[in-house]
Amino acid sequence: MNILKTHTCPTAQADTFLVYWTNSLLRPKGVLKVRIRAHIEDRHIAAELAAMQHLLEDKEVIGQNVVGNAGTHLIVSLGAIRKLQRRQSDKDHLASYANFLTTRFAGCQLSVDKDTRWFDGFQIDGVEDLLVSGPRREQVLINGLGEVSVTQHVLERFADRVLADNTPDRTAQLAWKRLTDLASDRSVREVFRHSPWTGAKYCQQGKQEGRYFLNPKRNLVMVVTDNPREGKRLVTTYPATSQFHEIRIAA
Repeated sequence: MNILKTHTCPTAQADTFLVYWTNSLLRPKGVLKVRIRAHIEDRHIAAELAAMQHLLEDKEVIGQNVVGNAGTHLIVSLGAIRKLQRRQSDKDHLASYANFLTTRFAGCQLSVDKDTRWFDGFQIDGVEDLLVSGPRREQVLINGLGEVSVTQHVLERFADRVLADNTPDRTAQLAWKRLTDLASDRSVREVFRHSPWTGAKYCQQGKQEGRYFLNPKRNLVMVVTDNPREGKRLVTTYPATSQFHEIRIAA
């Protein structure tokens, strides 16, 4: 089993926290000094979430390119993190900080342990600084476009359509990997939807029509929007119909 255990402690600075971590349970492995620049409530929770994501994805302390599954156990010091993962939290301002727990790492076990004895007396030698300017969304690579962010809602709808025959636990483990594989496949190409009403409908709603990317092997369309505030974002996936056609590239 892969394990990541974290515990967050306050410092004299209201925006800065020490996050102790280990991947062995036998002894602490390190400390992150996390500074949350955003002016939000519950900065200590945001600090532990940011530290976890950094350790899992940047430092890869439990392995390279790890995706959440039943064999990965995350142990945190704050019960609010478990509520965020389970969508039982009223702390909406932290949902984007917990995005990685509801998408890429949705299949992980997560428990709470407030015991501090495992790092008592730990000598802080090389503390790593982590500056957090805001939440960091999970992204997938779409062939021919680049990285786009993914929300929990989109991943769940994708799982409903593509992984409907799996059990809920199995679905949580497979959804992220299957989506990343389908999106990055070399066969993926941009297409357009031929409909006389589509553009008019979006204009009436004050919205801009998204871009469409087709995986022809699975006949799956991925719809991406792009705006200055959220950047490129995958907003839905669904089976392609005869309305979709190749975009001709100028010679």
